[in-house]
Amino acid sequence: MAHSLVHDHPELLREAAEGTIGVHVEWNQKTGEGKHRLQMTLPPEEQFESFAARIRPFTIGKEPVYWSPVLDALEKLLDAETLAELVDIDGLRARWQERVEGSNVAQAYYVMTENGTITDVKLADQWLNSDALHTQVIRSGVGKDMGLTERYKAAAGVYSRIGVCVEDTLWLISYLVGQGLLDIDKSAFTDPIFADTEIDFELVGAYCAPVGSEPMPTDMVDPADFAALAELDTNKWTPIHKDPELMAVVQGKAQAGDETPRVS
Repeated sequence: MAHSLVHDHPELLREAAEGTIGVHVEWNQKTGEGKHRLQMTLPPEEQFESFAARIRPFTIGKEPVYWSPVLDALEKLLDAETLAELVDIDGLRARWQERVEGSNVAQAYYVMTENGTITDVKLADQWLNSDALHTQVIRSGVGKDMGLTERYKAAAGVYSRIGVCVEDTLWLISYLVGQGLLDIDKSAFTDPIFADTEIDFELVGAYCAPVGSEPMPTDMVDPADFAALAELDTNKWTPIHKDPELMAVVQGKAQAGDETPRVS
């Protein structure tokens, strides 16, 4: 899965998915007294927010990549021999159902307070919708008893396990395509999934004017159409490379004045 969290902290994701916890025990041999502490290291929350947001569409019924119709389509596209010998589609479907459907059944644990009981799945849902992606108000008494860390601890496990399902499904589809057993649009594997953060492309024309002095153009002008370009009032709009004030700023030879040129 192409996500920085998967590359940076695979072990933490694996431990979260498996529900691994550590128990630190201190025992005083003289008094017989003991102390016990539960210890866990969770994935960085900021990265995990992005991770959860990326896999969330697979869990929402109205999304085109919702897991159930994806598996239904996969089953229809494969021949009977492939389904019988290579693909356990029913097993994969059962794993998805276990990970996605129902918040009243705990995946790994539930928490009890004086105000009731709440599952790890419900806590994870509250983290996603009240802390991470949305600002929904938690109204249940037991939900209010839980803090952000408790909600995130649950979410780390629940969404890591969903991530495992996504990874397994992707691996299966990639394998079937590679073996020539499944034919899908190759763009599914080649289209970019992250935007470029370095932007660099050639401008066909760039003009500037002091802010507020001229209205911005509202129509598209073909640079090859010199007649259209001639309609641009060059007394008010100046090519960037000919504007002395702007070029002085760009070249670091002068400080910007009160009027900042605008590029059009």
